[in-house]
This record gives sequence, structure tokens and C-alpha cells, in this order.
Amino acid sequence: MRPTLTLRVRFAETDQMGIAHHSAYVVWFEAARVEWLRARGMSYRALEEEGVSLAVSALNVLYHQSTRFDDELSVQAEMTELKSRRVRYRYEITRGGERVASGESVHTPVDRRGRVVRLPQAWLQALEKHVAPL
Repeated sequence: MRPTLTLRVRFAETDQMGIAHHSAYVVWFEAARVEWLRARGMSYRALEEEGVSLAVSALNVLYHQSTRFDDELSVQAEMTELKSRRVRYRYEITRGGERVASGESVHTPVDRRGRVVRLPQAWLQALEKHVAPL
């Protein structure tokens, strides 16, 4: 995986012990996922303009090491599965080359009413060449 996003742990993302709160990792995954799409000339906004959103239907985070305020992190994202009704990403967060967290998310395309739909064919065709092997 190549770095998708570099960030520093912000003070607001830490808990009383000065450690990054577990919920921050999910936000970092999402930011990396958005940047992953942008680097391929696509955007969530464009998909939403077509009336489709990608709802998170499953999420898994493994915490390998703690991170603290002002740590510089690299967040990698890559798509590992692309189907008309399911998209899967995996993530890795590193600090100085050491893995601090990893995870996976599964997304289901839904319309504006929240009903499951298929990804537009043009999106499937544009993304299929970017799916990483498991």
C-alpha cells in the first residue's frame, strides 16, 4: 500500500490520557478513502450527484500501538473488492514505518431514500482496474 494521507494527531482527537481516541481512526480511514478516490480522478461528491451514496455496512479496526498528540501518521487505503452492491477497502496506519492500526470497511451503495442499489456501471468500469489483490 502506498501512503494516501499524512496527518498529525490533533489535540482534540486525544483522550484524557493523551492517547488518540479510538473513534479518530475511523475518521482517518474515511479521509484516506476519499483521497484514494480523488487520486484516481473520482469523488464521492460526483457519486452522490448521481443519487448514490456508499453507506458503511461493516467496519473493523485493529489497534497495534497507541498514538499520541502530534504524532505524524501515514494512512493508506486501497480497494480490495468491487461488486455492484458491495465495495471493500483495507487500511493501514503507520508512524515512522511501524504499523499502529489496520482495518477494513465494507460499503453498500444506497439511493437518497437509503435503499440498496447497484453502483453505476460507469463507476464499476472506472474502478475495476484499481482493485488490489487480497
